[in-house]
Amino acid sequence: MKKLLLSLLVLPLLFTSTSIAAPKKISVTPLKFITDAGNSNEFAGLVLSQRNIVIFGSASESASSSAFVRAIDKTGNQQWKLSLDAGAEEIATAATTDTSGNIWIAGSFSPAITQTIETTTVTPALNPDEVINELVQPIREDMDSVGVWKVSPQGELLTRFDLKMDYPALITSIAVDKSGLSLAGLTNTGKGNAGVLLNCSIAGVCITPIFIGMKDTSLDVVIRRSDGSQIVIGSSIETILDKRVQGLRDGIIVSVAQTGKISQVIRSSAVKASRNWGSATSTFLFGGEVITGKKIESSVTKFSNTFTPTWTYRFASTGPVLNALSPSKSHYSFFASTTAITNISGWNPKRASGLVIAFDSKGALMGAHSASALTEPRAVAYSKDLGLVVAGTSGDTVSIFNLNSR
Repeated sequence: MKKLLLSLLVLPLLFTSTSIAAPKKISVTPLKFITDAGNSNEFAGLVLSQRNIVIFGSASESASSSAFVRAIDKTGNQQWKLSLDAGAEEIATAATTDTSGNIWIAGSFSPAITQTIETTTVTPALNPDEVINELVQPIREDMDSVGVWKVSPQGELLTRFDLKMDYPALITSIAVDKSGLSLAGLTNTGKGNAGVLLNCSIAGVCITPIFIGMKDTSLDVVIRRSDGSQIVIGSSIETILDKRVQGLRDGIIVSVAQTGKISQVIRSSAVKASRNWGSATSTFLFGGEVITGKKIESSVTKFSNTFTPTWTYRFASTGPVLNALSPSKSHYSFFASTTAITNISGWNPKRASGLVIAFDSKGALMGAHSASALTEPRAVAYSKDLGLVVAGTSGDTVSIFNLNSR
């Protein structure tokens, strides 16, 4: 009897040790260099349209700026270029594509020539915990109009419409579906930065802006849902829908009903830390940074449709992380890694180095891909025709790499 009991006790231990065996180590493979895409100050981002990589941004011309969009193929050869004129000066800051491959670009512009250009300034606060605060892009005071351009895959301007704002605005994200389009960003109301959400029809008829926060809130991504509601993510130190700040700065996930009413707010916080959510996929893989004192990490979390975390990772980095989704529902996260990572064989960078990690739908690591020359991630996208495409900076130059798994 004693031998039988002992055998029964040993069996679960044997099965347990097998089920928690260490995952197989993953080797890092290099990404393929495509081309240098110009000065980092002029590059705003990229999207993929059919077989082209579409780059957008704003070129400096003496004391002014001019928005542009241009397309290159997978070898880096330019296919077309288009100037996005709106006023005396304009900047292109966000873009997306629709199901037909049309490129929708959003930005801000100044309708009249201004002699003096001012930017918002923030008085430094006391910082006893030595937290490295998130840098927020200044809002140009003269750019109080929002512009949207629709461009065909062949580089033809199809539609343009403008929206005059009561305050200067910086657009950080645009989302489009057959029902309309949404723009998210931040605006300076005179009291500080507030998050702003704009909803427009495809024809350019826009309703009253929705403001989130009043003094220190920013929105970085907007997602349109099939029921007409929207999800916006970003960061804030303000109380929103009775949800108070828990850390020094919290990442926020805000649900906005089709009526325009805020229906839910979820805060992501850490003690004595500054957090934000700065990138997302339509499947709710969110990416952001966690800054605690001098410690900086990239945070990657997959949420359910009810915003319950299903899996999460943190990686030592320079902070920002950008996410992309493949048609097979694989997820990619691109960040500047600063240390060795468990289960990635041979990866131990001596300085910040661009790294892409691939996850399956359950969060298991599938692969790792490097563009070690890059020290700051600037864009990531995935398409059936081009595979994974990333852009990042090293010094003052933006470089583009890809990984085509086909």
